[in-house]
Amino acid sequence: MTLYETLRTDLLKGEFEPGSRLRMESLKERYGSGVNLLRESLTRLSSEGLVIAEGQKGFHVASFSIQKMEELTRLRILLETDGARASFANGDMEWESNLVAAHHKLEHVESKMRENIDQYFMMWHRCDYEFHAALIGACRSDLHMHYHRQVYDQFRQFVVMELRTEGFRGKYVVDEHQSVLEAALNRDLPACVNALEAHLGGFLMRMSENSTQKRQ
Repeated sequence: MTLYETLRTDLLKGEFEPGSRLRMESLKERYGSGVNLLRESLTRLSSEGLVIAEGQKGFHVASFSIQKMEELTRLRILLETDGARASFANGDMEWESNLVAAHHKLEHVESKMRENIDQYFMMWHRCDYEFHAALIGACRSDLHMHYHRQVYDQFRQFVVMELRTEGFRGKYVVDEHQSVLEAALNRDLPACVNALEAHLGGFLMRMSENSTQKRQ
């Protein structure tokens, strides 16, 4: 695994606090790497929105705010519902097979997540992305897929905060993904939109509630 990949994994796993400064001396010691390679990796990650470059001042982890989470949620719903619409029109048997296979893998790893979140987190992250990417996989737009991946990862970076504090939601997540799958296989766009809004909007609602409770 490259330094970039290791840093990216740690950011997605929530190893760094949102908004925290990424100090070069600490990173050099943690990863056993030189400043130039660290800076190159962080610059690449800043282009993906996972860290923020501060000019000559260095880098910090993307800060969390409910407003930003709302924007990411709306973008994910927009990209996935529009991608699903196009995929329903263009998708063939191979698209359906890929979606079913991705769901099967995701369902399996979700059962493992109930046993050990730390051990299976990255596998779950990968399988969850593959399922949502498979849903829109027949949209016939590389640009659509590219921006969906960026928004997905930024969204996930914040969702891990809930995972760390509240644990894995288990059966609720499994049922939500099942609803998305069934709607997709039936090419039922309204049902798919409702399922995606319930699934993705649920994270936003819970995080908004948690943020309100912490302020009280």
